[in-house]
Amino acid sequence: MTIRAWIAAIALLLVGCGAPPPVEAPPGIELTPLKTYSRIESWVLLRLAGLGGVPVAHAVDTYRIAYPVELESGERVMASGLLALPRGAAPSRIVSFHHGTSTSREAVPSRLDVTGAAASILFAGNGYMLLAPDYLGLGDSMRIHGYYVTPEHVAAVTALIAAARQLPDAPDKPVFLSGFSQGGHVTLAAQRDMEARGETILAAAPVAAAIDIRNISLAAAMRGGARSHALYLAYLTWSHAHHYGHPLDTALTTDYAALVERLYGTPHEPDEIVAALPENPREMFTPDFLAAFDEGGAHWLLETIAAAGLTGWTPQAPVRLYYGTADVDVVPEEATHAEADFRARGADATAVNVGDAGHEESMLRAAPLIFQWLREMEAH
Repeated sequence: MTIRAWIAAIALLLVGCGAPPPVEAPPGIELTPLKTYSRIESWVLLRLAGLGGVPVAHAVDTYRIAYPVELESGERVMASGLLALPRGAAPSRIVSFHHGTSTSREAVPSRLDVTGAAASILFAGNGYMLLAPDYLGLGDSMRIHGYYVTPEHVAAVTALIAAARQLPDAPDKPVFLSGFSQGGHVTLAAQRDMEARGETILAAAPVAAAIDIRNISLAAAMRGGARSHALYLAYLTWSHAHHYGHPLDTALTTDYAALVERLYGTPHEPDEIVAALPENPREMFTPDFLAAFDEGGAHWLLETIAAAGLTGWTPQAPVRLYYGTADVDVVPEEATHAEADFRARGADATAVNVGDAGHEESMLRAAPLIFQWLREMEAH
């Protein structure tokens, strides 16, 4: 079943859902009840998504959570995310799940998009506290989204975990991290940060994650093997130009700089963005950038992309890197090269091939495997 068809099915099944009970929030944190998924609704939704082998033990209560985040600068801002709890049971562990690329403030977990609904049912429906940050610049956050600006994503994830631990019945066990696409990158970035600060996590399960972005994903995207590559590259360039204080037309041509500012500065659907951008992503970039990219020269955008990479560290907790062999958005080499790099450093890392799946399908195939692995990790 396609993602679009699943969204339609969710819309139909949500009619008549009850409201979650209120949960007492500590000072500085706001909880807004959203929807309750009954066990039968959850069971049907998982099967419509092709996840028929995953059980559902509990009804699921979902909430939008607003929480404070402290930035590297020391500034404190508010962010939003999704909290999901098993009805009638104290959650056994926190699972933090991180969504993929979104060009809209509304296509995020706290609005119960397909990621929020699916993650809530999969994890909270089986006894876990599910957290899913919207990221800074999406959801309720009015900043410009720092697409692949690693410190901002880490801050959003770790602050949400800290906020959730203050809630009633919050489990005090190592957290389990997972995520898809951009969220796979966020998953490993959060693991790196948390372990560097001495925090123990249970494990990390990124799916279709861009890891060595400068050397693998950037090269693949610049070849334009998927129509989405121009969207990713324009989004990253726009975001990094704003975040790091560089004129956009020092990386993109004058015409494309103006177009990209319009496409990402105001809400546009992904299909609209893809239609407006060239099939060959190289057409968007200045000769100076292309020369630096082709010849190994210096350019601010290449530097910020390299800084977003997640190589050169050793995971302490086990890592499984899920990928599909037919994925052209995030090429399989990202997972296989990361496995080799992590293992060479002594880490417990495994690249898991989910078969000839494309980008979105790789998440659907990985989901039951991730759930099974989580159960196995807890049994030991």
